[in-house]
Amino acid sequence: MNSNGETNGNERIARLRAKEKQIREAIAAETVKRKKREFREFERLKSVIGGALLANAADDPAFAAHLKERLQKAAMVESERIFLRSKGWL
Repeated sequence: MNSNGETNGNERIARLRAKEKQIREAIAAETVKRKKREFREFERLKSVIGGALLANAADDPAFAAHLKERLQKAAMVESERIFLRSKGWL
């Protein structure tokens, strides 16, 4: 093949590699967006469920006692345990 044909082939490969890079960057950006959205949704879920549990515990002493028992067994970091103790939940 002549040098002109080789140049065109190399240019095409370079353009395709540039497109590939753009696609990979777009996929990475979408992945980050999805993870952020999932985290926000999880935080909202915790807030909604936590609020419902607290409201139920305020109205039902038996449920509050059961919730405290479950919290004793829950895996959590020490700072969370300290906070719950300060609020009377542990």
